[in-house]
Amino acid sequence: MSDRGAPALPRPAAGDSAGRSAPITAAAWAPAAVALALFAAAGVAVLDDYGVATDEGTQRAIGLAAVSRVLGADSGVLPSNREVSELYHGVPSDRYYGVAFEAPLILAEHVLGLTDSRAILLSRHLLTHLFFLTGGWFCYLLIYRLFGNRWLALFALLLFLLHPRIYAHSFFNSKDSTFLAMFMIALYLVQRAFRRDTVAAFALCGAGVGVLVNLRVMGLALFAAVPALRALDLVQARGGPARRRTLASAAAFALAAAGTLYATSPYLWLDPFAIVDSVTTFARHPHRPGELFQGEMVRWPSIPAHYLPTWMAITTPPATLLWAFIGAAAVLGRGIARPRRALRHSAERFALLLAACLALPAAAVVALRSSIYDGWRQMYFLYAPLCLLAVYGLRWLLAAANVRAGAGAARRRGRLQRGMIYLLAAAALAGMAAAGVRLHPHQASYFNFLVDRRTPERLQTQYEMGYWHTELREGLEYLLARFPDATLHVAGNRNALLRNRLILPAAARRRIVITGDRGPGPDFFVSSRVNDRPVLYARRIYHNTLISVTAVDLSRIDQATADRYRATYRAAVAGEPLLRLRSQFDLYLDGRTLTWVKEPCRPEDTVQQFLLRIIPAAVDDLPPRYRERGEALLDFSFARYGVRFDGRCLMRRSLPDYPLRAFEIGRWGESALVARIDLRAAEPAVRLLWPENPYWQAHAAINAGERGAPAARAPFDLYLDAAGTALTYHREPCAAADLRARFFLHLFPADAAELAADRRQAGFHNLDFDYAERGALLGSACAALVPLPAWERG
Repeated sequence: MSDRGAPALPRPAAGDSAGRSAPITAAAWAPAAVALALFAAAGVAVLDDYGVATDEGTQRAIGLAAVSRVLGADSGVLPSNREVSELYHGVPSDRYYGVAFEAPLILAEHVLGLTDSRAILLSRHLLTHLFFLTGGWFCYLLIYRLFGNRWLALFALLLFLLHPRIYAHSFFNSKDSTFLAMFMIALYLVQRAFRRDTVAAFALCGAGVGVLVNLRVMGLALFAAVPALRALDLVQARGGPARRRTLASAAAFALAAAGTLYATSPYLWLDPFAIVDSVTTFARHPHRPGELFQGEMVRWPSIPAHYLPTWMAITTPPATLLWAFIGAAAVLGRGIARPRRALRHSAERFALLLAACLALPAAAVVALRSSIYDGWRQMYFLYAPLCLLAVYGLRWLLAAANVRAGAGAARRRGRLQRGMIYLLAAAALAGMAAAGVRLHPHQASYFNFLVDRRTPERLQTQYEMGYWHTELREGLEYLLARFPDATLHVAGNRNALLRNRLILPAAARRRIVITGDRGPGPDFFVSSRVNDRPVLYARRIYHNTLISVTAVDLSRIDQATADRYRATYRAAVAGEPLLRLRSQFDLYLDGRTLTWVKEPCRPEDTVQQFLLRIIPAAVDDLPPRYRERGEALLDFSFARYGVRFDGRCLMRRSLPDYPLRAFEIGRWGESALVARIDLRAAEPAVRLLWPENPYWQAHAAINAGERGAPAARAPFDLYLDAAGTALTYHREPCAAADLRARFFLHLFPADAAELAADRRQAGFHNLDFDYAERGALLGSACAALVPLPAWERG
């Protein structure tokens, strides 16, 4: 320690005159070897517990695109069967995503001859996790090189590996967890290069940083930091040989980094300057989904400035945050107190680099208002410097206790204080491990005590809990176990269910039919939603439902449960209906519960989708995310809320518990409202809105014969009104298949100049004519209406 009476930042382990640390002996690396062996064994044991994440198919497709680009489309690496190809939706561009990890995964898959989707996914999960463990090994090496203390290094390793969320992501997230691991490896190579100060060390560092930039362009921060620090060394160098070595090492780093980036990025082979486009794309990422944050739906560019720090604070173990804060304060305090030494001493300068790697990217995201979503997983690489600074913080506390230790009683108190610090560190690590075990395999939904984890079903109304949908696998496995011989028709998030089905054994996959939200006749629904259907299975964490399996067809469950729910539903429809629309449906209102009934229940009724528009008594009663609009829009679809029993279709949904002025129910879509129910009177007043609806008007006119003969007939009728302003598709009777009808319209104006500039070469304008977007179910007929451009007819 350099200052008497005050703790100092530790210096690196003693080494030789060339800057090489003392060799790592067997006793030094033994703790890491044992820990990593245990983690690897545990990883293999739990490998088959995790589901398939949202982006896994896209990531695999990026690797496929790169490998086929390099080896050729006839190389044999493209998927050979339809089931495997369901892992992704087409082949996206690999222009903005590096393939230094994805391409080797594809090659490994090809070399091993893996063609079954389950084998492919499990191999990806295993290799992704092993690379994460490799990042942990380099974390151990880095701390040992800095402090020469194997127990501090082991603490760093465990801190790195036991973060509950990141541990789960280390299996199914081959981009964010991989970038984190590579960032830790690159930090080790940077520290090694400056410690050794040789051309070879800087060339190796450059190669590592090149791979880092390939994985994510955010690695350019280190790409720029190393030459900047070398420039500072050049200014401080004394003598020609030192300056030449500094220049040579900087050039070696730059050439190795640029060469590695170019070699691992096929999209740069055609356009080396495309890296600039990648940087700007990620600064304003095109994918900007809405996300639940603190009870509101937020979307770029309206993401609050505190979004990133809040997510980091509530999903990182608090002890880690505390130690990192202490470590960062010690590092920055030391740098401010002795700036010249901090800039010249390699160990202290590296500590400042860690603080910069943590603070500057986070500040840039806030300042540039970058498009980030799904928590802070795109910024998981920040956990590398955060973890290392936490070790600095722990080491500073130990040094502070050592400073106060004098002789006799003071020395005993110092030993007691250090023992307490070690005990607290061990307890924190044990707490992280316990949280991971308790939540397994849903560690990706970990939250700490800084949020309300006790109020039932509150946390899921404040933050996203199941963004990746990996938990859906558990629901499918429950159904397979409960109904061992049946073919299961399951509804829910179709794409997520399809992905999670692919990791199941082949025999199990054949027994599951995914119908999706609009599929006919689902028997079960797997979701995180809580509704009034019979709940067959639910997994809750922090008193919040993460996944539930509910019954849609009561004939598929045990008699006692079915009878109990039949009684509930019959009681709800015992009185007079609030609204009766002949062959359409009956609507009942029982307190705050809305019940929709259709009898007899036809297959097409099981794809019904309604919208509830809630008008509050006062706008301030609405949840914050709805206040700007002044009303709440709620889904009321059969797949999510319906049941089938005794020839009847029935849906139940609870209305909000705040005071209501009115609500409206209609087919999904702004222009397909059915009725408005005013709740201000003693008895609810109902007003039908169909006559004001353009679809209904077109349907009524057709039925009255006011549209003349149809322009087309087979298998539908197509009507053009006299003014030529609207085209109406009409199909009666309407079957379930008609609700999925899709058409295109080519419109040819009399004068091509009427077309937009980008359409003139083709000579026509194309309009989508999709029933799902433009249609309405009216009586027994399907109708869809498309307004036409105000051109002169051609």
